[in-house]
Amino acid sequence: MGEKREYRRRRRPSDEMDMELRQRQVRRRQTRVPYPEEQRRVVRNEQTYIDPRRVTQGRRMSRRKAEQKKRRRRSVLLVIGLILILVGAYAAAKIWVKMDMWQGKAEKSDFVVSASEQEKIKDVINVAVLGTDEDGFRADVNMLVSFNTTTKELHMISIPRDSKVVLTDEMIRHLNQEGAYIPQQNGVYGQCKLTELHAYAGEGNRCAFSVAMMEEILGVSVDYYIKFDLTAFKKVVDAVGGVDFYVPMNMYWDMTDTGGPLINLREGMQHLDGEKAEQLVRFRDGYVQKDLKRIEVQQEFIMALIEKVCSSETLLNKLDDLVEVVLDCTESDITVTEALKYVKYVKDLDPAKITSDTVPYLGDPGKYVELDEEGIKELIDWRIHGIEPVAAADDADLTNE
Repeated sequence: MGEKREYRRRRRPSDEMDMELRQRQVRRRQTRVPYPEEQRRVVRNEQTYIDPRRVTQGRRMSRRKAEQKKRRRRSVLLVIGLILILVGAYAAAKIWVKMDMWQGKAEKSDFVVSASEQEKIKDVINVAVLGTDEDGFRADVNMLVSFNTTTKELHMISIPRDSKVVLTDEMIRHLNQEGAYIPQQNGVYGQCKLTELHAYAGEGNRCAFSVAMMEEILGVSVDYYIKFDLTAFKKVVDAVGGVDFYVPMNMYWDMTDTGGPLINLREGMQHLDGEKAEQLVRFRDGYVQKDLKRIEVQQEFIMALIEKVCSSETLLNKLDDLVEVVLDCTESDITVTEALKYVKYVKDLDPAKITSDTVPYLGDPGKYVELDEEGIKELIDWRIHGIEPVAAADDADLTNE
């Protein structure tokens, strides 16, 4: 075997290595295709060259991805829109069914009243509001609510439940035909309290009799009636989240022996839910004026309730619950079409344009409340027809002087 030789790498001087490296770099630059200056990009602070074909392909892919995102977004929005439409249609159908059922609950009266001498006032809607006790026989609340669609004024006029009334000839004739009982008090045939009239009318005619008597007392034409009981009242108060109200005095009255509540409220500002609101509006035992003072407190609470209903929070968050309670727990002869026409006026209600009155009466109220016919006419002329009383006008002139 030949002699093994050991080869060692010869080291070139450093200046020769630098020269060779520079030559290689020059040759590589000469073999490259020069690119335009605008096709250069800076990536991570290093200047590099990018193939134009890659740039075009990358932009195309970016556009494709963007279009795919848009298509996906449109598809999601379309699905959400369809779901909202279906939910809205279901809710509208549900409300329509409830309103149709509500309309079907209206009293089918066979009591026919002769044409009223009172003409309907333009732009004014008069609604009789009847609140009954637990059994629905007696009307403890008899109120006319009058709304002017032009001035947006709302007037509440209450008639005491113990008001002395006498059945009209048409009412007596109808009860005689039905073989029904006709009341008689103090030797007057057909005389009774207003609250009792609702019971004497009999099934199917209770609201018709009460509305006709209200027209007789007030001398106005009533367009519709709304009837509710205490259960509906409590549910409405709960539906709006309760009402802040100042209780005028300590109230205690045990009505449990007659099926009523135990009333126990303390004087002062309180947040009243449905149960406590019922106690407030039913209390009268401790008032000097009994039912007349109770009517005053009821009116004040109703105004506070209306203010709560008209608040933006209620209209935005609780209107659906309120509408559902009203449809479930009340009775009215207003049609669905007419109800929808008047709903738009809810937002126009202004507490500053709401008034509440009790019809004038004669003397001190006892078992019966004797109504003041002349005073009632003056009140109706003022609130409904806009004719200011003479005394009020004189006071205004003195003030201006």
